[in-house]
Amino acid sequence: MFIAPNWLEGLLIQAGIYIGIPLLIAVILGLVRWKKLKDKPHHKAYPDEPYYEEPYYNESKKLSIAITFALAFMVSAVVIYPLGCVYWWSAYEVPSVQEKIITVQGWEPKAGMVSGNYGGMVISNADQLMLVAKDGEGFFNNENFLFQKFNTRDIFNQLKVGGTYKIKYYGWRNGYNSGFPNILSVEQVINETNTTNNDYNKYFGTKFAY
Repeated sequence: MFIAPNWLEGLLIQAGIYIGIPLLIAVILGLVRWKKLKDKPHHKAYPDEPYYEEPYYNESKKLSIAITFALAFMVSAVVIYPLGCVYWWSAYEVPSVQEKIITVQGWEPKAGMVSGNYGGMVISNADQLMLVAKDGEGFFNNENFLFQKFNTRDIFNQLKVGGTYKIKYYGWRNGYNSGFPNILSVEQVINETNTTNNDYNKYFGTKFAY
């Protein structure tokens, strides 16, 4: 049985993937660069000149090491990010897929939607809304490339207020980042008695922030 990581476990796992691994790679390459510069002989201007390192030479070595570290971190982060997303998807999101019967209470703007200067917000896409079930649970309706889900508007149309449905979803409630399970599909219509199609004018357009 799948057990979702708590907020701290999830935070540490993702920080380790997206920050820790690139940082480790950058430190290793920075040390390699430092070792090469340390072992590299400094050519003297004259054969009989006593050996010493000019200040500018030391500063140029430090700058070279810093540039190596920064470039290694940025390149590693760019490469690791998609790989980390695939790992998180396969290790945590895929095992969390399950089905549930819900009754739709309504749709509302996602938490964190930014309002304008006059307290209004523009809702133009179905993935800007979240579904609230009558048992109090919330569900996102986001598109997801790895799950090949690109039909958020269709799912919004299918899940009518007051209707009861069997849905397939993945994910879990994450309080620390306002995360909710994400609906993948509507598997079965259980009851649509006295429901009507969702009113676009009610949900889309310029709305006042709650």
